[in-house]
Amino acid sequence: MKKQNVVKVCIVGAGKIGCSLIEQLAGSGCEVTAIDKELAVINRVSTTYDVICYQGNGASYDILEEVGVKECDIFIAVTGSDEFNILSCLTAHKLGAKNTIARVRNVDYAMKSDFYRKVFGLSMTINPELVTASEIQRLLRFPAATRVELFAKGRAELVEMKVEPDNNIVGKSLLEFNRNMKINLLICAIVRDGNIIIPKGETIINEGDVLYITGAPREFRDSFKKMNIKFKPINSAMILGGSRIAYYLAKMLESNGIKVSLIEKNHDVAVELAEALPGVSVMHSDAMEYFASMSDSDIKNTDSCIALTNNDEYNMISSMYAKSKNIPKVITKMNSNSSLKVLKKDDIAYVSKENASTDIIVGYARSLMAAENMDSIESMYRLMDGKLEFVEFAVHTEDDFIDKPLKSLKLKKRLLIACIIRNRQAIIPRGDDVIKNGDSVLVVTIDNHIARLQDIFES
Repeated sequence: MKKQNVVKVCIVGAGKIGCSLIEQLAGSGCEVTAIDKELAVINRVSTTYDVICYQGNGASYDILEEVGVKECDIFIAVTGSDEFNILSCLTAHKLGAKNTIARVRNVDYAMKSDFYRKVFGLSMTINPELVTASEIQRLLRFPAATRVELFAKGRAELVEMKVEPDNNIVGKSLLEFNRNMKINLLICAIVRDGNIIIPKGETIINEGDVLYITGAPREFRDSFKKMNIKFKPINSAMILGGSRIAYYLAKMLESNGIKVSLIEKNHDVAVELAEALPGVSVMHSDAMEYFASMSDSDIKNTDSCIALTNNDEYNMISSMYAKSKNIPKVITKMNSNSSLKVLKKDDIAYVSKENASTDIIVGYARSLMAAENMDSIESMYRLMDGKLEFVEFAVHTEDDFIDKPLKSLKLKKRLLIACIIRNRQAIIPRGDDVIKNGDSVLVVTIDNHIARLQDIFES
């Protein structure tokens, strides 16, 4: 078996997303160089992470030549300026960086991302706000879920949900879940009392368990009914805060026929959003004051509340208040390193634009760590502070595991094949199923950082 490549990564901009990338990529075995113009920021990074640090202009020819960008496998620019990020990536590309990724937040630029990738030689553009808005939209499709991720271009889904007392899967084993209840989904991981379990057929489902379930999108609605899980569609949404995420989300929800109200306390921002979103009810008010002014009927007719201000504490308080008013679905934005994590409530869903963006870029970096581009990582989702990972591989290999029944292959411990996608169909893997060339395969791992599909099998 060939060794994995050491991927050299250069990150320009050590803000929240930059530091999240530095932490995750360095922890994944990449050789990371960080550049930031602020000396205090670079000093903090150098004392916190085991990475090479430079103070300077990340778009400067001289600086990038000095850090050896021509040997860089991935160059990432995530400063607060779209124009600076694009210029920085263009300079790095011209100097020989193999792959370049730019953070692009401006709505006009984001809508023309294909053009900018082609003209400036960008491998990828990442819009954290748009990615986060898409994650929230998926959560609103499954009110009972606290996380919903797509893989294989939407042909299969990963749903996180907590087992409630009235769910009729309580006390049942996984064998009963699949065979007796005729549910064509796979429970691929369980979090119980803070511990992660890769379940077996005899594993019993308990009240309070957090389940990670995979399967085809069409299977979830019918299966949730069998499990006695409420599946009331979201018809109205109240968004707190007029951020970029709020703009993208309101536009998405409105296009899906959902009635949207957006509350923003800054008058100028509220006016700007009202002009940009003519189909959305934009109110100039403080969120908590607006809550106090709502009648019982108004609250009863509100299906969801999404807190998207730039203040974690305010988001948490307003979300808890919304939940106390029995609004069915409550989602709040929180920074990935927020100290408020200890206050998280199980009945509130949380999103982080740092985590949403980092998962995409780390998955891209991990795919380059394979010695050959035989099976590439298509997507990756990290949970439980990175302890639990869901990694999607595109299979292009002739290795020994191809076309062999899964029951004849020995997986390493704390791993599970969660789903196989073949010819646009999601397959819940059983012992007689095989992996074929051209498949997409979703693998669940605990405390493992795998870059190649062949790494999941015992040699």
